[in-house]
Amino acid sequence: MNTPSPQPAPVGPSISRPDARWATALCLLMVIYGAAWEAFIDPIRDGSWLWLKVVPLAMAVPGLLKGRIYTFQWMSLLIWLYVCEALVRIIGLQWQERALAAGWLVLGLALTAVILQSIRRYKRQQPPKPDLP
Repeated sequence: MNTPSPQPAPVGPSISRPDARWATALCLLMVIYGAAWEAFIDPIRDGSWLWLKVVPLAMAVPGLLKGRIYTFQWMSLLIWLYVCEALVRIIGLQWQERALAAGWLVLGLALTAVILQSIRRYKRQQPPKPDLP
């Protein structure tokens, strides 16, 4: 006798797997790059706690990996703070700071593009909502 196995309950709306993997990979790269930059490579001063700026990115990793639309939506707002920081620091005095800020800017813009494209694809797949009277 074949009894059907119970289907897992849907967790909620989610992003496609490839998009979620790309976003997760870029976010992890930003966490590693940002922590290394601020703690070891070119800290602003000794004992700087500026490396903590990557904590919100690290908190987003599980949601991005699972493809949760909510995480993608709030990351689409948060990522602009990192892009703006890179733009401000790209006019730094030393070439090393400018080069590091340029790398941070590239990672930030790449993550922005992946997140926005993922949300756009997700919205296109959703059925249209009926008009309310």
